[in-house]
Amino acid sequence: MKKILLITGAYPPDICGVGDYVYNLLSSGNTSQWDLYYSKNWSIRLLRKKISEINNFDREYIYMQYPTLGYKWSILPQLLCIYYSIFTYKKFIVVLHEFSQRTLKAKLASLCFFFANGIIFTNEFEKKYALKIFPFKRKHFYVVKIFSNIKSVPHLNTWSNRKYDLVYFGHIRPNKGMEDFFNVVSKVQSQRSLKVAIIGQILPEFINYLKILQEQTINVSIDFYFNENVHIVSKLLNNAKVAFLPFPDGVSERRGSFLAAITNGILVLTYSGKYVTLALKKICSFTTFDCASTDLLKILDNMTSEIYAVMQDEQKKYLLAEFPSSWDDIANSYNVIAQRYNN
Repeated sequence: MKKILLITGAYPPDICGVGDYVYNLLSSGNTSQWDLYYSKNWSIRLLRKKISEINNFDREYIYMQYPTLGYKWSILPQLLCIYYSIFTYKKFIVVLHEFSQRTLKAKLASLCFFFANGIIFTNEFEKKYALKIFPFKRKHFYVVKIFSNIKSVPHLNTWSNRKYDLVYFGHIRPNKGMEDFFNVVSKVQSQRSLKVAIIGQILPEFINYLKILQEQTINVSIDFYFNENVHIVSKLLNNAKVAFLPFPDGVSERRGSFLAAITNGILVLTYSGKYVTLALKKICSFTTFDCASTDLLKILDNMTSEIYAVMQDEQKKYLLAEFPSSWDDIANSYNVIAQRYNN
């Protein structure tokens, strides 16, 4: 087991998926010799102080998680990457949770991370995208897929025992497709009764955004569950039949909300995109903005307990075949990658 330092700009109770990832990773059984460096202040003026604090851990292997909420638009993480990768004996590895889908400005800033001794991507698409830019870095690119931050309950409910017909699960903020979700609920509830819930994390700065959506669709009936603990979230997801996850750029393997949904037996209705794999096509129902309400009703009206049981089995097979089986597996992958950099 390697002595590793994890660097992050987010950690619970911060509302950040990568922060949750780090927490779960450190809670696994293969990290007893790991340390955590967590900070919310990443002003570039703190460069020398950050280096001193990181050096105090005396760790040869440094894994930086990026992006996180705490880094904001600071380039200090990039400067640390360049410093440790080029000017020290330490091995600096960046876990790049997002790259291809970022804005041009963010992509340009992320290019500095390719000075790192190694880069871990969370799916093959991201790795292939990066290889188009840096083909000579192939030997230093790795893929370690994510694991759901939300555990499955011990016993999944049957179709008929699930309270909610429809849920949205994920971060409540712009550019997550929330407008599309409200649109579907408004259309369907104008025709029939539909039990709906929105489950997710919301930052204070986005509460007004949600209020505007609610004011625009005053006739909808939705139960809201914000910033609940993982145990409550698991129970809520186990009580839902369908999740409409309208990712603007389509579903992909790195979507934690999608993984949490299928881990708890929810049927996923979503949008397609360039990140959809053949395996994903077998377990998701795909729709468009114009057809979403109609497709949702088809699922609800045509589903039987027998069909649902078969679809749950397909979800389980997909998870077993395509993803790590536990956080221990992910931690072990980190240790194996560090082993490759032994001097």
